Amino acid sequence: MMASLLAQDPTMPNDERTVKDGTSASARIPSRHEEFYFTDEMTVFQVENRLFRVHRHFLAENSLVFSSMFSLPRGPEASSAAEGASDAKPIHLAGVTELEFETLLRYFYKSMHDGFSLPQTSWIALLSISHRYEFLNVRERAIREIYGLLLHQQDPLRQSLPQPPQDHVLLISVAEKYDVPPQYMIPSLVALVMRAQPLTEDEVARLSALNVSRLAQARENYVRRTIIPPQTQAGRLNTPNSWFLWAHSVAKGIVCNIWPVQEHAPAGSPSGSPVVLPIVI
Repeated sequence: MMASLLAQDPTMPNDERTVKDGTSASARIPSRHEEFYFTDEMTVFQVENRLFRVHRHFLAENSLVFSSMFSLPRGPEASSAAEGASDAKPIHLAGVTELEFETLLRYFYKSMHDGFSLPQTSWIALLSISHRYEFLNVRERAIREIYGLLLHQQDPLRQSLPQPPQDHVLLISVAEKYDVPPQYMIPSLVALVMRAQPLTEDEVARLSALNVSRLAQARENYVRRTIIPPQTQAGRLNTPNSWFLWAHSVAKGIVCNIWPVQEHAPAGSPSGSPVVLPIVI
């Protein structure tokens, strides 16, 4: 009777319970857990002139490229002579910077710690390597960190107040380089369209010809439509805030008509939940 009760008690450790056939659980050969039994290896990578020795698990689990790389059959040579097995024969990651790989590892090993944060340059480095090696979840996180704050600050009343300086040309050029969805560029595009100063030669050199052309068209349209407000709006634009709200809606409407961003989910929205961006003119 007592053995039966012990076998039915789920809180009792396995080695103190008795299975139905009367055999002690501790006498059986333990089986490996399907999810949490790791046969991980340490692998040496060379990035620029620096060696890194890290676990394969994080890389293979999160990257389509690394998963394929590690699944390739090994040659007949001894494991000690295999690529990545020692400092003498590391796996070379061409085209990757030390900052990019270091930031990726810091993200995997430390992102669960309280207070984890990175400067913008590191998030951009993380976006670069996650884009190249198809770390899809890491890429989404990097995009949210780089652009999320600006998207949440799209309220024109907030933008009419003093804001921390942002390099909007940098944000647009990063979006171009790493195929960031166009909706993340909206705040920066609107800011450049509304800016009094034209693009400098240096700024033009950092953007694609297509976006430079679109910005020129958008700025010209914006000036034409705001230099003399329509009579229907005249009575409503008697304060700086009301004028800014109206001008911002004009700029955003122009941006959303020139760039293909009419319908997208902003940062923080559940995946698959499209949101129509308002075009108020």
